[in-house]
Amino acid sequence: MHSRNLILGFLGLAMVLGTGAAGPARAAQDGVLQAVKDRGTLRVCAAAYSPWNIKNPTNNQWEGIVPDIINEISTALKVEVEWVDSTWATIIAGVQTKKCELIGAALWTSPQRAEVISFSRPIGGDGMTIFVPRDSNVKSLAEIDVAGNVVAVASGSADERVARSLFKNAEVKAIVSDRGNPAVMELAAGRADAASAAFAGTSQMLKKNPQIRVKPVEGLQYNFTPFAFATGAKEYFFRDYVNVVIGNLEASGKLKEIHDRWTKLDD
Repeated sequence: MHSRNLILGFLGLAMVLGTGAAGPARAAQDGVLQAVKDRGTLRVCAAAYSPWNIKNPTNNQWEGIVPDIINEISTALKVEVEWVDSTWATIIAGVQTKKCELIGAALWTSPQRAEVISFSRPIGGDGMTIFVPRDSNVKSLAEIDVAGNVVAVASGSADERVARSLFKNAEVKAIVSDRGNPAVMELAAGRADAASAAFAGTSQMLKKNPQIRVKPVEGLQYNFTPFAFATGAKEYFFRDYVNVVIGNLEASGKLKEIHDRWTKLDD
């Protein structure tokens, strides 16, 4: 009888200690939302990709689909937005190292990324394609995947990962830049034979800038993937708050209004 009571006592103590250990850990994981509200600012890591994140050269401010959504989130939180300029090669590290609480960019979702960050619900999506010079007659990936050809990609982007899996003979050249459409600009400058980039947004940018003599390979679109925001790994409470705001925007039709405002092509 004494042994049974002793065992139960140890079990009870273990449960108390376990609860005590889990409490602070859970509080640390779920404290991001309160920390943002206490500080009065939401730090957002951003990387350029039109029309999602556009750096206005006149005032050096972020504009586009993502900033409009982020403004809705900050309004709900009653805090100001502090933008943290990033590249696609550094944007995930930014939220991991606490430089920002939220990745606010057209971030392609993937299982690999989901191992190290927590994705919000989707805010949109796009497919990938290959861009070539406007006078090119290339019609397939096989014509590009030739030894001696150079395919430009944005360093750290999903385009880079996919391109490295597609091209076994051509050289995949990763471009590190904080400017929008770095792979296509590398192609336009004559330093690559092709560029791998998102289809819809890049095509819109090219239509608005006809002096950039680059085009997508006709009929070649693949790997459509949703875009999402992201918080640090296990920051579920804050991520769920972001999800509620995005969900309400979608239900009210405001998310579509934001998309339409920035994706309408000029006549």
